[in-house]
Amino acid sequence: MARRIEGVSRILAVASGKGGVGKTTVTVNLALALAQAGARVGLFDADIYGPNVPLMLGVWRTQAARGLAPIGRSDNTPYIKPLDRYGLKVMSIGLLIGETETVMPDPRFVGLLVTRTMQDVIWGDLDYLLVDLPPGTGEPQQTIVSAVQVDGALVVTTPQDLSLLDASRSLGFFRKSDVPIIGVIENMSYLTCPGCGERIEVFHRSNREWGVQDRQLEVLGRIPMDIAISRGIDAGHPLLQTDPDASESLVFRDVAARVASHFGGN
Repeated sequence: MARRIEGVSRILAVASGKGGVGKTTVTVNLALALAQAGARVGLFDADIYGPNVPLMLGVWRTQAARGLAPIGRSDNTPYIKPLDRYGLKVMSIGLLIGETETVMPDPRFVGLLVTRTMQDVIWGDLDYLLVDLPPGTGEPQQTIVSAVQVDGALVVTTPQDLSLLDASRSLGFFRKSDVPIIGVIENMSYLTCPGCGERIEVFHRSNREWGVQDRQLEVLGRIPMDIAISRGIDAGHPLLQTDPDASESLVFRDVAARVASHFGGN
């Protein structure tokens, strides 16, 4: 039976049907936007094979942490201290292993490893815990939604058919799992011309109707493709941390406001 994590008011899953849509970039900046709005925010990187959250926050580990074993403990008391970074409480498999090390668990235990790690963190009191999921609808997604009470899902996509198709599959997964869908975030939606200021459609925008375009689903925001966003991520200083008042940052802040509004503004 799904249970709550003590002290955490809301757990939000951030998902995408496929890789390469900038989901982790969106998750990191959304977490910072919520924190800058006054919320207590945690960020959990659930991608066991490609944990990129630490890198995007400017954190590198050269060797594995010692004494942390999320599976096989009889005591269920949380014991892992999260990293405090830019006002966020952060945990990732990438903080427990070295940069060149690889986690290779039995595929049957991937969901258990990730879920148990999340439950073993001393999160304290949080308004939101954002869970950055790996692409797809397999593990650890299935174990997380069955073991932990997830209060809402955000689906990140881009305008192309392939991304919309896979995002629709993610929506179907959450609906079957009885996880409320908060809305859709369209990333790399457009490019603003530096000369004339007009919006340029970088990707071919699909003319087909996908499940992700259901009129009952709220489009929480359309994030532009901008070098300031990618430059900040590469430098380990996300846009919302380095330039919270930039025009691109305002889009993330608007998304954060919509998410908070979904929960009554808190």
